[in-house]
Amino acid sequence: MTSPLGIGLVGAGRMGSIHARLVHTSVPGARLAGIADVDAGAAARLAAQVGDPPQFGSMADLLAAPGIDAVLIATSSSRHLEMIELAAAAGKDILCEKPLSLSFADTDAAIAAAARAGVRLQVGFMRRWEPDYVRARQRLASGDYGRPMLFKSLQFDPEPPPLTFADPTVSGGIMVDMGIHEFDLARWLMDDEVVEVHAYGSTYAHPELATVGDVDSAVVNLRFANGATGTVELARNTTYGEDVRTEVLATKGSVWVGLLSATQGAASGGLTPGSIAVDALDTAIPRFERGLAAQARGFVQAIRDDRPVAVTGSDGRAAFAIAVAAGRSLRDGGTVAVEPRP
Repeated sequence: MTSPLGIGLVGAGRMGSIHARLVHTSVPGARLAGIADVDAGAAARLAAQVGDPPQFGSMADLLAAPGIDAVLIATSSSRHLEMIELAAAAGKDILCEKPLSLSFADTDAAIAAAARAGVRLQVGFMRRWEPDYVRARQRLASGDYGRPMLFKSLQFDPEPPPLTFADPTVSGGIMVDMGIHEFDLARWLMDDEVVEVHAYGSTYAHPELATVGDVDSAVVNLRFANGATGTVELARNTTYGEDVRTEVLATKGSVWVGLLSATQGAASGGLTPGSIAVDALDTAIPRFERGLAAQARGFVQAIRDDRPVAVTGSDGRAAFAIAVAAGRSLRDGGTVAVEPRP
């Protein structure tokens, strides 16, 4: 395939708008070939910002249009399965925002639909594509830092989402909507499966979240299959903006990602004990946009090279399983085993 890959975007909301702009400006070899949203006005406004591609009122209309080679799904989580099944039936490769769905049954159905149709299904865990996280993974995989033994990650947002979205039946709640990124990182950076969790949560800052069954802050303890441990901290009440940080302590050193509101990597130990190396940072690029753009480029390149995608439906299910176990522990108390991958 030498002509640009035509990507159809489904969903013209916040995440869809970011994806549209990045595909339009930062993904060589691809073009935004259409935007579908039930809100015609939102689709038209977004299209005007990204080269004015055709707009459609439904996924079915988008898939029936010429020039659509693959789809990027950025609708609400509760509609992901429907969109995946439609795209798979049309023979289109799929990049879907996390999570694949809000239940194991629907998640498995989404993976099965792609497998039956023989199409690619990539899950939108953009942190795996961020340069600092990629370097952290490479450092740990090199063996120079020894065996990873302790994982620590946090994600703090400045405020909670609207109650209509915070409702776990709509978004999965704090564990799925926010925590799933940290749980995926835990598996990926530690190169191990999480087998057990114990979660605590509260509604100190935003008690109204309790009316829909969610919390504004939580801590999740993790136990890995090989005996390593970890923690994930989540909150929706910072006074200084979004804060995402990760640290892995290994037997011969440590790696870090995150410096308050900036994504920046660092490492200590390894082949140079006692030293601390801090990676360069370009603050002109908004946070995580490198990862989102690289994620789309990786998806396009996998199609062009006719190879599997790097972040699979199975990866999406595994992170979702940790989030589900954490949510159960939060509600019922005590330690909860993570459902193993099929």
